[in-house]
Amino acid sequence: MRGEGGHMLQAVLRLVAPPDKRDEILRVFSGMSGPTEVTKGCRRCRVLCDVNNDDAIIYWVQWDTREELEDHLRSERFRKLIPYIEMSLEPPEVEISQLDVIGGIEIVVSAIEARHS
Repeated sequence: MRGEGGHMLQAVLRLVAPPDKRDEILRVFSGMSGPTEVTKGCRRCRVLCDVNNDDAIIYWVQWDTREELEDHLRSERFRKLIPYIEMSLEPPEVEISQLDVIGGIEIVVSAIEARHS
């Protein structure tokens, strides 16, 4: 069963790294993304940088179910990230959402073609 109501779940964490720790934090988070992404129920795990703030790091994961997301948050792998999250110069931002995927590139193509019709 997908998240509540059959929706995929997305968790986004944003932190601001101390400039002298940015590369280390990126390395640790990036090293966790591959193993996380092959975990049962994980659809996507990415580590991104904020173009508006070089020191801001975004950890973005999508899960099939809330149970799988919560298992991830309780995992040893995620626990290794907590000391780095606690280094954030600003309060970490966390947003967990339910997603209803309605399509992909076909929607983009359709919208572009409709505009030129």
